[in-house]
Amino acid sequence: MDKVIIERIPKRKNREGAKRWIEKRGEFVQISFRETIGHLAFFEIKKGFSRGSHYHKKKEEVFYVVTGSIRAVFIDMENGMKKTYILKKGYKVRVKTLCGHTFYGIEDALVVEYSPQFYDKNDSYQINFGV
Repeated sequence: MDKVIIERIPKRKNREGAKRWIEKRGEFVQISFRETIGHLAFFEIKKGFSRGSHYHKKKEEVFYVVTGSIRAVFIDMENGMKKTYILKKGYKVRVKTLCGHTFYGIEDALVVEYSPQFYDKNDSYQINFGV
């Protein structure tokens, strides 16, 4: 599915770009590198609950799983193709426009969300994932 890009942020301190590393004082993660951010959010998904079930026509979103694990379901709104992924701590997913998305908590999870576009409540179209 070309509307979803998933990457595991590498554990390498000495590299340019998104990275993460763990040291005595704790973990450091550079989620975004040289990107414009017009919207930034942080949310929790409790085990057994979901967030999302919508798509955007104008807004691209990026999500980074800080802790826990989620089941991410995506639907390409142009061709109906559906894909499911399990995302755990350290995974980053970029969701392009016209891609429906919903996230289910497999275990309690914390997630950072950002977008180059500003948040616009009129650019959120609810869909039924049938799950």
